[in-house]
This record gives sequence, structure tokens and C-alpha cells, in this order.
Amino acid sequence: MKKASILLLALACAASGAARAGTYAIQQESDCPGISADALLQEIRKVGAATGLDLPRDMALRAELRCAPEGSAGKARRYVYTFRAAIEKQLADGDLLRWAPLAQLTGFGSAAGSSALLRQVGATLRDVIRQDP
Repeated sequence: MKKASILLLALACAASGAARAGTYAIQQESDCPGISADALLQEIRKVGAATGLDLPRDMALRAELRCAPEGSAGKARRYVYTFRAAIEKQLADGDLLRWAPLAQLTGFGSAAGSSALLRQVGATLRDVIRQDP
């Protein structure tokens, strides 16, 4: 299976240094053939808005979705997936900056189709946001 890796830093305010309520940096990776980067980003933002997630500039939400098709190709194609979500904080170690996880969760299972898979991604994201210290 060909792995396509997408890394997005999706906030103009993070680059400019402006912090607004309800905005946060999202770093995502996905190799799922039936899920576009935009669909995953929309699901992450939808869950963030629904839960009222508000992270400072030095924090980010990292999401990694890995999946493989299960069974034969068709309309009811199933995916075996692993979804990792973490809320990370940027820390300074002397002259170096590093990201340290504050809350993290891994969800896995199988889902029929991309919409069911995105619902599972949303459930895992809600759980990791509830852990936010």
C-alpha cells in the first residue's frame, strides 16, 4: 500500500503570532485512500468547535490517521484504521524547542466507508479533548 503523507500546519494566526479564541494549530497526517486531507481537517475543526477547544499559541492538536482497505473493492468497502490524536505543548530545552504531549489517545477498529470512519475519528478527538489539562 502506497503511503501518502500529508503534513499541514493549518492556521494563519499561528504563523503571525496572533491568538484568538477558538483557533489552534492542527498538524495532520493521513494515508487513507477514501479520505481527503480537507475532509479530515473539516472533521477536526467541527469537533474543535463543538467542544469549545481553545489552545494557546504554543499548543497544537496533532492527528494521525492510518488505514488499510479490508475485503473486496465495492460500495461497502471497509477500512481497518488507527487514529492517534494528541494535544501537544511546545517546550524549550535550553536552545532547543520540542513538542511534548499533554493528552493523547489512540482509537482503532474498522468502519464501512469514509463517513463512518470520520465519525469514529470525531469520537476519538472528543475523548482526547476531554483529557486536556
